[in-house]
Amino acid sequence: MVSMQKVCVTYVAADCGSIIPGKSGAAAAFKAVKIHQKLLQAGIEVVDNGPSGYHDTSSQLDVLEETMTYQPSPFVPHDIRNRADNLELLRKVRRRMTKNFDQEPNSFQLVLGGECCMLPVILSCVKRQYKSYDMDVGFIYVDADTDMHSPVDADWNGYFASMTMTQLMGRPGSLVNSNADSVLTNDKLCNAENTVFFGTNLSHPGNKNEHLAYLHGEHFKVFSSQAVALDPQARARDALEHLERKHKAIWVHLDVDSIDPGECPLANVPNFTGVTFTNMMLALDVLLASENVIGLTVAEVNPDHDPGLVMTKRLTETILAMLARKRFS
Repeated sequence: MVSMQKVCVTYVAADCGSIIPGKSGAAAAFKAVKIHQKLLQAGIEVVDNGPSGYHDTSSQLDVLEETMTYQPSPFVPHDIRNRADNLELLRKVRRRMTKNFDQEPNSFQLVLGGECCMLPVILSCVKRQYKSYDMDVGFIYVDADTDMHSPVDADWNGYFASMTMTQLMGRPGSLVNSNADSVLTNDKLCNAENTVFFGTNLSHPGNKNEHLAYLHGEHFKVFSSQAVALDPQARARDALEHLERKHKAIWVHLDVDSIDPGECPLANVPNFTGVTFTNMMLALDVLLASENVIGLTVAEVNPDHDPGLVMTKRLTETILAMLARKRFS
């Protein structure tokens, strides 16, 4: 564990890797519900790298200087749609994460908005930083989807967000860009030893039998959405126990599609997981309470589904209460 003194907030306004638009408004939504102000009110020292004057406004401006939005784009076999924008987003996120660690190396990193396909550069930056402390980084992927689709699949649809774990695991079809500013490699950032799948909806058709068979064959720890719904706190403790034996730094990614849309349709694309908002927050509370958890991504939030930002406010306030209970010494 590294002693943490502050929370470093990064906003991402992007949906360029998605199947439908809307997530690019999440950064502004989090600001509109006054997350910066509420962190301060909770007694948490904040490093907010957004432009001056935009902490709590509805402006689309964010730390990445501009939105990277969804664009209808043609299908390209064995590649991703909107490739140029997706790679540029990764460069922007990488620059921001690098700056965060340069300025505040021991801060808890809170990344708000965007989509799961940011993770290759986020985890790469986090692993590089904690390697300097001689610490391996574990990863908890809270997501209804395995996101193991691949450009080599016969039914590949071209959306980058659907292949996040394929990229992180360096599986066949993972992308490489070989220019001077490379942001994609086939490095295996995630494996069965350092990664836990949490809240996976095993019955969802997007999670193919071959994906689940691969995870089983490679001995990945997978906690299904059904298991999480039955006892969220126990499964969260199990996930931590699996990782903390060898990893004293853990990154948590929360994709809000892991929450059943019946009562909380905040996610970009609904996934009927059976995990209520309350139960997922009970699990997340256990995870964030661990002294080894050093960062959190909250992704796939689509405020178009949230008139009045009621759900965004509830999510924000619940997570901030967890962070307020976390020890920053």
